[in-house]
Amino acid sequence: MENQSAREAQEALTAIASARSNAAERLTTPWWYHPVLGLLAAMFVVTITIGGTVAIIAVTVVYFLGLGVLMGAYKKKTGMWINGLTAGKASWWTLPLLVVVVGGMAGAYYFHAEKGLDWPAWVAGIVVFVAVNVFGRGFDVALRKQLREKL
Repeated sequence: MENQSAREAQEALTAIASARSNAAERLTTPWWYHPVLGLLAAMFVVTITIGGTVAIIAVTVVYFLGLGVLMGAYKKKTGMWINGLTAGKASWWTLPLLVVVVGGMAGAYYFHAEKGLDWPAWVAGIVVFVAVNVFGRGFDVALRKQLREKL
C-alpha cells in the first residue's frame, strides 16, 4: 500500500512538472510584442510630458486600448496571461522597468516645466522603448525558467 501511495505521489509530481514545462513552452512572446509595447509606452511618456490636454487624453486612450489588444493577443496565442507584478521572482524584471518609466517621465517633465526643454521627453521616450524591450525579454526568460523549476 505504501509503495502504491508513493508511486502515485511521484506520478502526480511528474504530471505537475510536465504541466509547468508545457506552460513555459507556451509562454513564448511573439517577436513583435515588446517593440509594440515599447512604442506605446514611449508615446505615452512623451505625450504626458510635453503634450497638451487633447493629446494627453487621446494618447492615454490609445495607450490603454493598445495594452488591451496586446494582452488579448498574448492570451490568445499562449492561452494565459501573467501579470508582470505578481509573477514571483520574474517580477524583479518588472520593478526596474517601472523605475525607468516613472523616473524618465518625472525627469523629462521637470526639464519641460522648469526649463522649457522638450528634447528630454524624446530621450526619455527612447530610453523607455529600449527598457521595455530589454526588461520585457528578461522577464520572459525568467518566467519560463521559474515555471520549469521544481516545486
